[in-house]
Parts: sequence; structure tokens; C-alpha cells
Amino acid sequence: DKWKRTQMALKAGIDLVIELPVVYATSTAENFAYGAVKLLDSLKIVDCISFGSEKGDLNELTKIAEILLEEPIYYRKALKEYLKSGITFAKARELALQKVINNNEIEKILQTSNNILAIEYLKSLKKIGSSITPFTIKRKGSLYTSLELKGEFASASSIRKHIFEKGLEGLEKYIPDFTKEILQSSFEKKQGPVSLEEFSNILIYLLRNHIPLNHIFDVSEGLENKIYKASYKTNNVEELMKLVKSKRYTESRIRHILIHLLLNIDKQIFKEFDGPNYIRVLGFNEKGKEMLREIKKKSPLPIITKVSQYKEKLSNTKMFEKDLFATDVYTLAYKNSSIAGLDFIHPLIKL
Repeated sequence: DKWKRTQMALKAGIDLVIELPVVYATSTAENFAYGAVKLLDSLKIVDCISFGSEKGDLNELTKIAEILLEEPIYYRKALKEYLKSGITFAKARELALQKVINNNEIEKILQTSNNILAIEYLKSLKKIGSSITPFTIKRKGSLYTSLELKGEFASASSIRKHIFEKGLEGLEKYIPDFTKEILQSSFEKKQGPVSLEEFSNILIYLLRNHIPLNHIFDVSEGLENKIYKASYKTNNVEELMKLVKSKRYTESRIRHILIHLLLNIDKQIFKEFDGPNYIRVLGFNEKGKEMLREIKKKSPLPIITKVSQYKEKLSNTKMFEKDLFATDVYTLAYKNSSIAGLDFIHPLIKL
């Protein structure tokens, strides 16, 4: 859960951990990046942001980000021409970028997860006019989506897959000892591991009951019908995603939609809020405590350390209440019984 991950982060040398609201954390790369950058900018103490990318070249990524954000006329013209040919939007965008930038590596750049997210971070920084300086670190080892545990640096996906299939043994080379200990402690208490598959029954029930999907971000009419039809062919969410997946609809997109269905996150919330409207603190060390004092002086956003006070601190509680609901839903997948309302009783993590 988020508190165990906070523990890991603090033990790894992080000073302050704040929560990215679930509406952004579970959304598209564009929304995820915008929520994260807006939140960091709102702290008013952040001067740099660092992120990994397969490309490792900030200038090249910035060029792409600027064109995608500003959409100059020559780019829009090229995009329109490619879309007329009947190809997917993603492919048309890729070809239009390749034409205006004259770089035959565009396809390679836009097909890797960290490059995509890096471009979205850069777009968001420019969009809000932030003074934060970006840095990128070239990713080493396996691709983020690689499912094979190999090399010096394994992918997050391969580590998760290994945990679900074989447990923690054999991961010593890839995760710190303290991470293994924290995970071991959680699993012994039957608190995880948790995947979307644990919620198959709930999601299939909602889909077979034809709960409307058109209010969820990134759902088109064609995709909505495909998801409904697939729910009658399987009672497993992972299988459902494979049935729906196509060149047009990526598994990642379908996954985000299903999570938003599970948490009842509608697209209206992205219109209602321009980024997070609070700073939810999960944990800190001594240096982080000092940083919080600075944030309190400079940030326009309320700092929430005591969840019981959120109604007093927020004029609009909708986004924060989604975080509370997400915790309650997440704990439904625990193998031992768990009460709701953990956000109200779990202490801050201090190191």
C-alpha cells in the first residue's frame, strides 16, 4: 500500500513523500504528468525535476513536447493528411512529427513508456509556465514493459510478475534488502500483493449490468461496446483486456478505464480541477520536516497531515474523497479482513 511504499522511499533516501491524487495516478500519461508537475510546482520550493527516459536526450524530447503542445500549423496540416488515410491517431501523430522534425527515430521514441511520460512532463512544465528545470536520466537495462527478469536492472513489470508468480525469492539482485523486508512483512499479514485481477468479479458484474462507461475519461463509443461484449466472454479482467486490445485500443488505455470504473472516477473531475488542490503528506525524515515548514510558508495549497481535518481545509473535497475511497477499495483485495477508513487511522511515516 502507499504507506509501505512511503517507508521504502524514505529508507532509500527520499526526504518527503506526498501523495499524487488517485484521479491522476491512475489516468493517462498526459493526466498523470500534469497532476504530478502541477503538484510539484504548487509546493513553491521545487527547482528541479528529474525523470528517466529511454532516449536520455532532453533537447530531442523537448522538441517533440513543444510541437505536441503548441501544434503549429505545419504539424496540424501533416497530422490531418495522415488521419485522412485511415490510420490510428497515434500512428498519424508519429508520422506527422517525423515529417516536421525530420527524425527517423520518432517511431522508436514514441513507443517506449518512459519517453512518452518524459514528453508529457515537459509538455506540462511548459503548459503551466513553470520555472522548474527538467533533467532526464537515460534508462538502463530492460524496457519498463519487459516481463523478463534479466540484466543488471530489471523492469518494474518483470519484478511485479515475479512477485505474483514466485514470491520474493530470487529478487535480491534487483531490489534493496529493506524493500524485500517491508514486502515480506506485508505478505505475511496477508496484505497483498494486489492486482487488478483481484477485482474481476466486481468489474465483470458492473460491465454485465451495463453501468455506463461514457462518463469515464478516454472512452469512445466503439470501445465502450467492445468492453461490454468482452465481459460476456470471460469472468477475468486480464483476459477481458486481451479480448478488447487492438492496434487502436492499447491494454494500458483499457486498464485505466477499468480502474476508473472500479473507483467511479468520471471525466468531469478533470474539468472541475486544474491539478491537485491539496498536499497530502504520507511521510518524511528530519530534512523533510524542514521542507514542510518552507512549503507551509510559500504554497497556496493546504497541507493535510491529519486526514480527519480535510473537510475544514478543503472547499471542494471531491478529489480527496476519491483517495479515501481508493484505499477502501484496495484493501478489499487483502486476504485477511480489513476495516475501511485506514486513511483516518494510519499514522504518518517518520524516519
